[in-house]
Amino acid sequence: MTEKGNQQILILDPDTEFTVQLAQQIRANGYHLVFAAPTIRQAHHHQVRHDIDLAFIPISDNDSVIDALRIKQPDLRIVIMTPSPDFQVPESFSGKIQAILIKSHLEADLPDILDNAFHQPLVKEQPKHLKTCKQPDTALLIAVLQQANLGQLIQTAIFAKKERVLAHWGKLNDTEVAAVALHVGQNWPAENGKNVRVQFHRLPARSGDRLLYSLCVENIFLLTLVALPETPLTQLRIEADRIADHLAEAVHGRNMLDMPSNPSMHHKQKPLTYAIVWRPLKKLPPALAIPLRRALGRLATTNGCALKEASVQAELIHLVVTCPPGRDSAWAAYLFKNGSEAIIQQEYNFNVHLWETGYYATESEAPLSEKELNLFLEQPV
Repeated sequence: MTEKGNQQILILDPDTEFTVQLAQQIRANGYHLVFAAPTIRQAHHHQVRHDIDLAFIPISDNDSVIDALRIKQPDLRIVIMTPSPDFQVPESFSGKIQAILIKSHLEADLPDILDNAFHQPLVKEQPKHLKTCKQPDTALLIAVLQQANLGQLIQTAIFAKKERVLAHWGKLNDTEVAAVALHVGQNWPAENGKNVRVQFHRLPARSGDRLLYSLCVENIFLLTLVALPETPLTQLRIEADRIADHLAEAVHGRNMLDMPSNPSMHHKQKPLTYAIVWRPLKKLPPALAIPLRRALGRLATTNGCALKEASVQAELIHLVVTCPPGRDSAWAAYLFKNGSEAIIQQEYNFNVHLWETGYYATESEAPLSEKELNLFLEQPV
């Protein structure tokens, strides 16, 4: 056990005012390394950077936040925070936490809670949802979602395990996708089974509400279609049921894809080959080279592409890829950029964004020349 004073404590709570009070009291008790995170995503960032010894989290309807934190650190000690003494703690928390802090008793109870939390035995139980099935193949999940008929009304498809995004495809950015998944996952009834939920949700920086159509897949996964409010529910139901059937196979590693985006065009169009290049936000570490090449190869295989060249360099990614009939360079760039980042994030616990916005693509059977690549690298971000 790390000695007192060097122990690192995380506070996961969107209540900024209480977080400040709690951090002050923790430091007053001799623990000086305190980190704050209003969201689970930011908490994961701290877990990547620091070896957290103890986390304070607010009570919720289920224990999914505990499982999400312990995916990163199985030995993490956890204190849950309740608003009042008469608040009923769900039975699902039994054996998973080291102490309970009543917020209204902060100053009086905190010294004993800190002492108990660091000395309570840790029950090293694997999270329930990890026992049910192995990590689904991210490339296969993306292959299913990208073949959905999204169009103009259905803007994005999101596949998540509770609040944790596994794959997504569509117009929403990563932050918006995470916000939708968190909203749906936190409000999903524990015993909803295969039922469907339809709700409206407002996304920051977008005008008007979005219609969320969500259903459960294999009891533990959630598929959500994000659509404009005028989208017919019948259209959402048909599309969601179709995607869910393929996702149910995909989570068990079975590829049953047979969803051409526009079958009538396939016999008229020949496959096109593109050279595509894009840049990382910062130089890629050498340790990511092999995982990225494997991720790109898997994405090609599961999406009907022929990957002729795949160069992963510190300052750029350069592909030559033949797309299925009817698919263009914009589709390919979106697939390989977003897909490779998702695979690295989900399967290698590398919770940072990898790529700059934008890319360069041209129809070509050969890689870009050194001169063309240098011109691309010299362009301003």
